[in-house]
Amino acid sequence: MTTKRHQDGTTLFLISMVAPVAGQTMMLLFMIAERRWMFIGLIVPGLIGCLASALGAIAARRRTGRTTGRSEPATGTAMASDSGDAALQARCAGYAMPLERLLGLRQCDASGLWRVIARRWDQATHMRTGGMRGSPTAFHEIPVGVGPDGRPVTVDLPRSGPHALVAGTTGSGKSVLLQSWCLGLALRFPPTMVNFVFLDFKGGAAFQTLHRLPHTVGFVSDLSLDHAVRALRAIEMELKRRERLVAEHHATDVDGLPSPPPRLIVVIDEFHALRQQLPDYMAQLVSLASLGRSLGMHLIACTQNPMGQVGNDMKANIGLNICLRVRDSLQSSELLGTADAAAISPGHPGVGYIHDGESRTIFRCAPPRSADALTMGCDRAARFLGQPDVEPLFSPPLPKCVPSTDGERPVADHVGRHDGHGVDALAPVPFGLMDSGVRTLPLELPLHLGNIAIIGATGRGKTSALRVIGERLRSRPGLEITRIVKTPEGYRRHSVVSPARPAMPSDAPPPAPRRIWMVDDAEALLDPLCDDALHEDFMEAIGSPRCLVVFALGSSRHLRFPEHCSVRIVFPTGDRTVDMMAGIPSTTLSMLGADDASIPGRAVLLMQSKAFPVQCHAPSGPGSGRTGENTS
Repeated sequence: MTTKRHQDGTTLFLISMVAPVAGQTMMLLFMIAERRWMFIGLIVPGLIGCLASALGAIAARRRTGRTTGRSEPATGTAMASDSGDAALQARCAGYAMPLERLLGLRQCDASGLWRVIARRWDQATHMRTGGMRGSPTAFHEIPVGVGPDGRPVTVDLPRSGPHALVAGTTGSGKSVLLQSWCLGLALRFPPTMVNFVFLDFKGGAAFQTLHRLPHTVGFVSDLSLDHAVRALRAIEMELKRRERLVAEHHATDVDGLPSPPPRLIVVIDEFHALRQQLPDYMAQLVSLASLGRSLGMHLIACTQNPMGQVGNDMKANIGLNICLRVRDSLQSSELLGTADAAAISPGHPGVGYIHDGESRTIFRCAPPRSADALTMGCDRAARFLGQPDVEPLFSPPLPKCVPSTDGERPVADHVGRHDGHGVDALAPVPFGLMDSGVRTLPLELPLHLGNIAIIGATGRGKTSALRVIGERLRSRPGLEITRIVKTPEGYRRHSVVSPARPAMPSDAPPPAPRRIWMVDDAEALLDPLCDDALHEDFMEAIGSPRCLVVFALGSSRHLRFPEHCSVRIVFPTGDRTVDMMAGIPSTTLSMLGADDASIPGRAVLLMQSKAFPVQCHAPSGPGSGRTGENTS
C-alpha cells in the first residue's frame, strides 16, 4: 500500500512539473507555424524558466528520496516530517518518570517533603531579596518532562513566553502537563513570589488538587459562569493596579519595584469553551497577553483545537507553544510549523513538542505520583516558614441569605464621628454584604450621611431591612426613636427612648437625644396631597438636619433625590427601564443575574455617586424568616 501511494504521488508530481513545459512548447510550435516571430520572443524565456524549474524540482526530489529512503508525505497526511521523529517519540514514550523523581524528591517521605520544599523556598527568597532578580536562567527553568535521552526538559515561561498555548486532544495528557508544570513552579517558589489563578472549563476536574496550593488566589469552573466573570474582572483590575504601581515608581517593569508583587500565572483549561461561553470578556485576556510581560502576569491557555480559537492579537504575544497529540496535521502546523504532533500514537499519552520560536524539543511530561502529597507538603512548608496567607483575587458572588449577626459590636468599638462625648450613636450599622464586582465585603450602612430610603415591592425584604436597622439602633444610648406604622385607620406613632449615655463629668451639660424616625410604607406620607395628621410632622422631620429618617417605600414615585434622602437601598424589579428610573446605573444592572430580582434581601446600595449590589441581613428574633415582609 505504501509503495502504491508512493508511485501515485510520484506520477502526480511529474505531471505537475511537465504540464507547464508542454503547454509552453505547444504554444511555441503554433507561433512558428503561423510565423508570428515577434511573439516567439515572449514565449521562449517562459519556456526556459518552466523547464529549469521542473528539472530542479525533480532533481531535489530524487536527492531527498536517496537521503531519507522514502518519499515525502502527501499534503494533509498525519505523518512525521522525518523517520527519526517516530523513533524519538517511541523513545520518549518509554520514559515513565514521575515528577517527584524528576525534581529530586523521590526519597522524601511525607514528613521530609515539606522540609525540602521549605529549603528551596528559602533559597528562592534569598536570591530575590539579595538583589538577584536577574538570577541565572537555570533558576527559572522548571522541569516538566524528559527527552528521548532521558534528560530533563525544562520550560522558562518568563523568558520563552511570557505566555504559553498548550494544545492536545482528549487523552493526550494536557491536564497532567498542567499539573506537573504548576507543581514544579509551586515547589520552586513560595507564595510570596508566585500565585495562581485557575479557570477550569471542563467541570473543575483538572485543578481539583492544585487549587488547594497555598499559592492559589482564585479557582473557578464553568459550573458557575457568574464566578468566572468575576475572575476575569479581577484579572483586569489586577492588571491596572500593577500598571499604577509601575507608573508611580517610574519603573520599567514590576521587577524594578522596591517590593515586587508575586508573579501571577493565569491557567485556563479548555480555552475554547471559555471563548464560546464568555465571548464578551476576551478583551481582559487580550490585555493580559499584551501587557503581562512587564507587569509579572502570565497566561497559560490550554485547548483541544488551536485552530481559530486564539485571535491574532493574542497569538502575537504568545511565544511558547506546546503541542501534544492532535488529530489533524493542520493543528500541529499551527503551533509547531510541522505535522509531527499529528503522528504521535494514541498509546503515547504525554508525548509532545515544545516550540519557543527558536527550537523544537520533543518530550514526555512527568506526571506527579501523588499531587495531594506535594500540595500538602507546600502547605506545611508555608506554615513552617510563616508565609502569610495569600489574599484572594476575587470571591464568589453574593449568597442568597446572610443571617443576622448574634449581636452588634459595642458602641465604643465603632469607628464613627465624635460629638465630644464619646463615639457618635450614629456610627455605621452592620447591614449585610456588599459586592464590589470582584469581591464581597461586609457592609456597614452609614447613618451620618443623612436620610435613608428603602425602595422595593412587597415580598422583597424592605420591611425586614428596616427592622434590621431598628434592631441595631435600639441598644444604642442617647437615641429617641420614633416608629411610624401604617394601619387601616391611618399612620400611628410609637416612640422609644434608648438607654441613657454613660455618666459624664458634673460640669458637662447632658447631651440631647438624637431623633430617629423609622417609617414603613411611607409612600402616602410623601404624597403632597396626603391628608394624614402625621404628614406635616413627617415632612418636617425629613427636612430637618437634626433628625435621621429611615423610611420604606413601595416605589420611588413621590421620592425626590437628594431633597428627601442621601442614601437609597433599591430592590431591583427585573425590569431594566424601571430599575434605571429608580436610580440603578446600567453598569450595576449588568452585574445582576436573572434571578437577583427574586431573591429576598438582594438590593442595590446607592450613595455618594456609587452603586453596589448588596445582600441584606435577615432580621433576628421571632417571625423574622428569610423571605417574608414583617409588618409588625
